[in-house]
Amino acid sequence: DTPILIDKQHAALISLNSAIIPYSMYNIREGINNELGYRFISDNFGEVIQIPQGNYTITTLATTITGLLNAIDSLSGTYTMSFNRTTMKYTLSSSVSEIYLDFGLTNKSIHIEMGYNSDGRSNGITSNGVISPNVVDVNGSIHSLFIRTNLTSKSSIDSQTKSFSTILGKIPIDNNFGSVLFFNPRDNTQKILLDTHLINIITIRITDEFNRNIDLNGLNCNLSILIDVVNKKDFIKKENRRIQEEYLQSVIDNQKKVIEKRGRPRKVGRPKNVDSKS
Repeated sequence: DTPILIDKQHAALISLNSAIIPYSMYNIREGINNELGYRFISDNFGEVIQIPQGNYTITTLATTITGLLNAIDSLSGTYTMSFNRTTMKYTLSSSVSEIYLDFGLTNKSIHIEMGYNSDGRSNGITSNGVISPNVVDVNGSIHSLFIRTNLTSKSSIDSQTKSFSTILGKIPIDNNFGSVLFFNPRDNTQKILLDTHLINIITIRITDEFNRNIDLNGLNCNLSILIDVVNKKDFIKKENRRIQEEYLQSVIDNQKKVIEKRGRPRKVGRPKNVDSKS
């Protein structure tokens, strides 16, 4: 209820202090990665099927996709889909050669989860089967959670949004679905230098690595943030010193690489290689 006031001689650093987030978000999300495109071999006509959002495993995803294909009236073949645990790839087969997959038909495709590129196409699906070119990743649309704020930073750039960073912290998804994700403050090196001296409200967003909002499906999370008030001049001096030290260290590292590339020194008395002229 009380705004945070910061005088002109000081600056504010905001960081994520702790976070407890339930792993209740789905790996197949509506409007993100729940569509599969295919085309008929006969006339090249394209169709898109909708996959219900939810949390899928490799097995349940294959079962769901083949069930949807077999339920389409315009498809006469019987479709099966298997997963090779050695190559970690899907094989999609059909009793009748009538379609091929085209993931470029939609920008909400399930290509990563099925082992294809975003604009990838398969060969005609036959009884011999079509093997995905890439390794399957059923969690390909979300590997980490990012905690973001509405507060503007002037100290770092977010490469995804191409603007000043609003990221407070990154939480890797390293547990199973249905568990709880914890943020360890000891691993946090991200601090946002605020470009404001008055904080009336702080908005928190939880996104994936592509800055898309995460739906916790009705469950609540617990977050705490820390605001450090520092002397602006001292902070700038420390930052300049840190940048200079990093630059000097990079120069030293480059010099070491140059020395290592020179190879074994020439023995005394051994002549250098000289191109002879005939």
